[in-house]
Amino acid sequence: MAFSSILVLLFLVAILFVAYPFVVGSAAFGASSSRRLNSDVTEANVGIFRDQQAQLQRQLDSDEINQVQYEQLLADAKQLLLSNTADSQTAPVQAKSLGLWLLPVLVLSLPLAAMFAYNQLGAEADEEILALMAQNDSFTGVASAAADDSQKAWREALDRKILQRVKQRPENIYYWAMLAQGALAKGDVLAASQYFASAVEVQPEDGFLQAQYAESLYLVAGNRFTSSVVRAMDRAFAVDSNNPTILGLKGIQSFENNELSLAITYWQRAMQTLGPDSPTSKALQLGVERAQSLLGKPAKTPSVVIASGTEISVLVSLDPSIVFQPNQLVFVAAVRDSGSPMPLAARKLTAADLPALVTLSDSDALMAGQNLSSVDRVRLVARLSATGSATPQSGDWEMVSNAVKLDDSVEKIELQISTQRP
Repeated sequence: MAFSSILVLLFLVAILFVAYPFVVGSAAFGASSSRRLNSDVTEANVGIFRDQQAQLQRQLDSDEINQVQYEQLLADAKQLLLSNTADSQTAPVQAKSLGLWLLPVLVLSLPLAAMFAYNQLGAEADEEILALMAQNDSFTGVASAAADDSQKAWREALDRKILQRVKQRPENIYYWAMLAQGALAKGDVLAASQYFASAVEVQPEDGFLQAQYAESLYLVAGNRFTSSVVRAMDRAFAVDSNNPTILGLKGIQSFENNELSLAITYWQRAMQTLGPDSPTSKALQLGVERAQSLLGKPAKTPSVVIASGTEISVLVSLDPSIVFQPNQLVFVAAVRDSGSPMPLAARKLTAADLPALVTLSDSDALMAGQNLSSVDRVRLVARLSATGSATPQSGDWEMVSNAVKLDDSVEKIELQISTQRP
C-alpha cells in the first residue's frame, strides 16, 4: 500500500476518534446536561417565587397592601413562575447543539496540524536529499557539455535542498559539511568558511571540522596567516593534534617563519596519516625536500612509516524480538573512540541482508583524510533505521561496541542490534 493511502487511512481513523464524542455522545450529553440545567432553573424559580410570596404576606400582615392587591400580586408571581419554567424546557435542544460548531474546525485542523508537524519533525526532506545524492552516480564516466550542465544543475538543486533542511535542523553537522564541500567545489571559499563556522559552532570538539574551518579561513585570507586563521588553527590543533590538514598548515606557517626543522616535523607527521599515494602526501614530500635543501641536508625519503590500509570485519545481526521490514536500512560504521561522531568508514545494507559479515576499510571513508588509518582506536556501530535517515533518530535500534584497537591482533567483532534509542 502506498504511503499516501496509508496517510489518508490514518487521517480518517483520527477524524473518527475526534468526531465520536460529538456525533455519538452529544445526544446523551445534551440530555443529561439539560436535565441538570432544568432542575437547577426550576429550583431557582421556585425559590424566587417563595421569597416573593413571603414578602407579600408580610406586606399584607402589616397593612401595606390589602387583600385584593395581595391576590393580584401573588397571581402575577405565579404566572412568572410558570413562564420561567416553560422557557427552561427549550434547553435540551440548545444543550444538544452546544459545542458542535467545534467539530468541523477540529476535522479541518487535524490534517493541517499533522502535515505541519510532519514537515517540521519528519524525514521527508532527508529522503529527498538522499534521492538527489543517489543521482550523482548517473554522471560518473559521462563526459560531455550536456552532462556537465546536468551535473551543475543537480549540484545546485542538492545545495538548495540541503540549505533549506539545515535551517530546520541547524544541529546537523553533516549537512553543513556537505554545503561547505559543495561551495569549495565551486571555488566559493568564503561561503565554505561560513558553512564550516556553523558546523564548528554545533560541534566544537570535532577536529576535522575545526581543521577544515581553519583551512577555509586561510584560503579566504589569500593564503596568509592572519590572527583569525592562527586562532582557528590553534583551536583545531588543541582538539586533534594529528589532523593532517592542520599539520600541513602549521608546517607552512613554520616554513614561512624560517622554522624549517619544525616545518619538516609537522609535514612528516601529516604524511603518517595520509596514504603513500595521496596527492597531498606527495605535495608534502616536496615541501620536506625543499626545507631539507635550505637546511643544507640532502633530500631523502622520510624515515616515517606511512600507514597502510586498515580494515575491520563486523558480523551484524538483529535481535529476534525486533519487528522490522525487510527493506529497512541498516547502517554499519566505525567512529572514533572519543571525539567527533562523524563515521570514519560506513556501509549501508538492508535488514533482509542480516546476518551479514561487513568489512570496513579506508575505501569506505566518507571524507578524504578521515579514515580508519588515521586513528588507533574505534567503536563499531550497527543501527537499524526507523526512518531511513543516516542520522541517528529516536526509535532507531542499534548496538555500539566497546573501544577496539586497530592492529594486527584485532579479531572479528560481533554486533547484535538490540537496543532502541529513546
